[in-house]
Amino acid sequence: MMPIVVRHGVSGVARINSEGLPFEDPAALAMLIDVFSERGFHTTVNVTRVGVPLRIDLQTGEIYSQEKKVFAFTVRFRSAEIRG
Repeated sequence: MMPIVVRHGVSGVARINSEGLPFEDPAALAMLIDVFSERGFHTTVNVTRVGVPLRIDLQTGEIYSQEKKVFAFTVRFRSAEIRG
């Protein structure tokens, strides 16, 4: 995540979406927030569940889908000074 945060250095905020499996574990989310906090960042996370269609029953019109979790992180920090 740090390369994305560095690219947003001037704005002071980075928004990062991830579908990574490690974040399925609540302890991993807590650890990530703790590590960012220790380093002076303010981090929040929002979990969105998205239905991904797998197949359609042509006889009944029923749509079969699978749930996918998207973890949206907002990382706030002091912006970089670019003007003197």
